[in-house]
Amino acid sequence: MHSARESSLGFNLKRFYKFFRLLFSNRMAALGLTMLVISVTAALIAPIAYPSNPQTTSSSGYFAQPHWVTYFSDGYYLSSNLAVGSDPAFASPSALQQWSYGYSQAQSPYLSISWSPLTPSSPPSGSLEISSSSSSGLNVTVFKTFHYPYHGPPSRFFLPPLNVEAQGASPSQPIQVALSLTRGSEKTFTFWSTNLTKNNAWAFPPYVLDSSGTQFEAAAGLRQSDRLSLPEIIFSQVTDYTFGVSVSFAGPGIVNLTNLGFTSYGTSFGLLGTDQQGGDLFAQLLWGARISLFVGLISAFIGIGLGLLIGLIAGYKSGLTDEALMRFTDMMLVLPVLPLLLVLITVLGQSVFNIILLIGFLGWMGFARVVRSQVLSLASRPFIEAAKAAGAGTGRILTSHVFPNVVSLTYVNLALAVPAAILTEAALSFLGLGAPTVISWGQIINNAETANALRDWWWVIPPGVAIAFVSLSFVLMGYALDEIFNPKLRRRQ
Repeated sequence: MHSARESSLGFNLKRFYKFFRLLFSNRMAALGLTMLVISVTAALIAPIAYPSNPQTTSSSGYFAQPHWVTYFSDGYYLSSNLAVGSDPAFASPSALQQWSYGYSQAQSPYLSISWSPLTPSSPPSGSLEISSSSSSGLNVTVFKTFHYPYHGPPSRFFLPPLNVEAQGASPSQPIQVALSLTRGSEKTFTFWSTNLTKNNAWAFPPYVLDSSGTQFEAAAGLRQSDRLSLPEIIFSQVTDYTFGVSVSFAGPGIVNLTNLGFTSYGTSFGLLGTDQQGGDLFAQLLWGARISLFVGLISAFIGIGLGLLIGLIAGYKSGLTDEALMRFTDMMLVLPVLPLLLVLITVLGQSVFNIILLIGFLGWMGFARVVRSQVLSLASRPFIEAAKAAGAGTGRILTSHVFPNVVSLTYVNLALAVPAAILTEAALSFLGLGAPTVISWGQIINNAETANALRDWWWVIPPGVAIAFVSLSFVLMGYALDEIFNPKLRRRQ
């Protein structure tokens, strides 16, 4: 018995080897499989390359154009992201080396600048500690000068919420703190300033340090009559800018500060730009491959499985069973699938699970009729009559004799059913009935339509091309399998 099992295993392995060798020798199969491998690879590397959800993570300015546009004349006034300070939370002492310090040389003996683990939040973070022992007052500036090389302003800029804490401050001897940005040597924009009079209490700006905020604009000196935005006023020329915080002591004291940094989001980003929330469109394209392939494959398996089961039973069991199953199949065939899907999704809820089930349960009818016709022709074959005469039951005959003769149809129709499921899911997502918590290619196009950005071809065309690319890979595989399993379609070598 052991020898017989080994012989059967070797025979099956040899069959699989011959099948795959024949499959890869087919040009359509090789091309389709290559395209499918590329799609699956994109789906697998998406969460590795972009761990955070790209639709909820802002990567650049709103409606940023692709970065490669900057290499053309149309991109002359585009800008890119720019960050000042790679460790604004001072998580390690080395963060102090990123900044420069301005003070009078005469005050140097009374000044101490060091790293401190004192912080308003839990580690990993720390703070920059400035200590003054001068009784006559002392001024120090923590700053960083950077060059702004772009001819156009950023889309917006923002700062983390600066936190400062004082020791030795009092109403009679307050410690003054000012957060500002200086353009060249001509203009200084103060974003926040305060007088620290309480000890051992962290102070922070009462508003969000974002250029799109009204309070922030007012603090920086933007007037309601100004026609330009704050980024356009500040970054109006290519020059050096100095960002930092100034601390003025009236007497001996200590100041700890953390969350010191500056980030500007440009008007160009990545390969495909960003959406209306600043999300990376290329990352969304990769993430969309996961849900599209998942929905397509699982829905196709459900539909083909149901069609195979119903087709086998209807074709082999004649009479009332066949009549009832086929009339039910005919009734399902005449129903308009897309309107029915819209109604059912609205009633059941917009989730990936519901979409998969509905696409699968509404996509089996055509394959069931094909299987039934094939089974009807097989039922009268001599080997089926011989199996019946030998006492084989219905289940044995269907699984051991009928199914192996229709399995080629299953492979071919499974490959051809996946593109239909992917297109159906994309259509539902484009109509706003897809799963709202996941990213799909149809949802990306829907977001473009919602944001009135259908003219931005780099937003609309890539997901459409991706849908066609994956669908074509399965279509090529299906045609290749049909050519392999059907001797009449084989080409002469």
